[in-house]
Amino acid sequence: MASRSRLSRKRKPRSLWFEKLMAIVAILDVGFVLFDLSYVPWRDVYYRYLPEAFHETYDKIKGIEPHRDTQQYLELVENLEEQVAATGVQSPQVEPILQELRQQSVATIDENPFQIANKTGTLEKIKNEMRDRMDEESAKDAFRQFWSQDHLTPQTWRQEIQFFNKEIARKMETNYYRSLSVRGTFTDRFWLIDIWFIGLFGLEFIARTWLISRRVGIPWKEAWLFRWYDIFWLVPFSGLGVPLLGLSRIVPLVFRLDQSELVNLKPLRAQINQGIVAALAGEITETVVIRIIDQLQDAIEEDAIANFLQSPKPQYIDLNNVNEIEVLSNRFVNLSVYEVLPRIKPDLEALLHHSITVGLKGTAFYTSIQSVPGLKDAPDRIAKELVEQITDTLYSIVRGAIEDPVGAKLFENLVQKFADSLGSEVGKPENIDEIQVLLSDFLEEVKINYVRRAEIEDIEAIVQESKRLREAAQK
Repeated sequence: MASRSRLSRKRKPRSLWFEKLMAIVAILDVGFVLFDLSYVPWRDVYYRYLPEAFHETYDKIKGIEPHRDTQQYLELVENLEEQVAATGVQSPQVEPILQELRQQSVATIDENPFQIANKTGTLEKIKNEMRDRMDEESAKDAFRQFWSQDHLTPQTWRQEIQFFNKEIARKMETNYYRSLSVRGTFTDRFWLIDIWFIGLFGLEFIARTWLISRRVGIPWKEAWLFRWYDIFWLVPFSGLGVPLLGLSRIVPLVFRLDQSELVNLKPLRAQINQGIVAALAGEITETVVIRIIDQLQDAIEEDAIANFLQSPKPQYIDLNNVNEIEVLSNRFVNLSVYEVLPRIKPDLEALLHHSITVGLKGTAFYTSIQSVPGLKDAPDRIAKELVEQITDTLYSIVRGAIEDPVGAKLFENLVQKFADSLGSEVGKPENIDEIQVLLSDFLEEVKINYVRRAEIEDIEAIVQESKRLREAAQK
């Protein structure tokens, strides 16, 4: 075992660099997955802060293209700006463009081209901006008034077009159309990126499991179980149309980080294990204890007490043909006579002596003896001798009864008679019913007051205590 551990320590520095390299690749892969999952919901943020070439490229991967209606609307605004720059905002050539913008504004509100991209909220923001700008209750009337030569004058043109480009055009630019695949889901070509990671981790999985099968001496397919978590790298979630399945790659990433020692996950792993143990400890303890108490209640309700105290029944299983109650009684008696009574005899004598002396002090005989010279201590001596004689006599009688065959037989008959009488009285219907109800209620109270209370107790304190004891034992 020692040589084997030395070999593993020698191999560790040579293989650790590979583990670190694969862990870095795993981080890149999960980073791409998280970015891909967040791209559509956060596209507006990426559109604002990332280079235009980047989001144009990634739009193709997600099947995103500018929406035709909003794109035509923005192109028409650009035509308007060019015409105003050439002929002026009040020229006859500008009015047809403004009329078409008014028509498209109303059509945009009615048809809602933002809906397919789930950006209806953006359209509502555009409508609110235009209402506030024109101080109109109707968004359609606000757009009609905005795109009119009465509103767009040489004095207001620059200010109003800047407002549109800053507050309206930027929101319209975020609208898009996303194509559908043959399966009826949105187009997603993330597999073009993911395939390289899948291929790399697939080759690594084959190599690792083959080496494990050779080293351990098991079939290759069984060796897959040693690296079960690596299977998550091989699932092309974008091709399956289940994007959130990509989050499962966080599981093997955690294993990679731990194995490569890039991140110390031992405290986290210990905390997770502790939480699992604490949760299971509470559930298992409660279940086991409640099950035991339920069985006791069932046994009580099935007259187990009466069957036990009375003569053995056919259904009662005796394992050793020994009357345990009788043997235990004899054992307790022997211990009491030969071990306990000799030890407590001085205390028993002191108690009896005190009781007899107190009793004598209240008599006329004690008062008269106290007045006679030389007999003042006589009552105490008499009481002491009387107590010694009584205790010695009782101890001799009890010991003789046990050691004498006839006495032992009489004592055995006494115990047997007591057990039979107790069982007979307990077995009476009026007694056994009351005892069963009381015991069953008592056990139910135990479950409620003590077992159920384990749900609110701090199980983690118990886990910490067991951990402390293990550490102390190791030291």
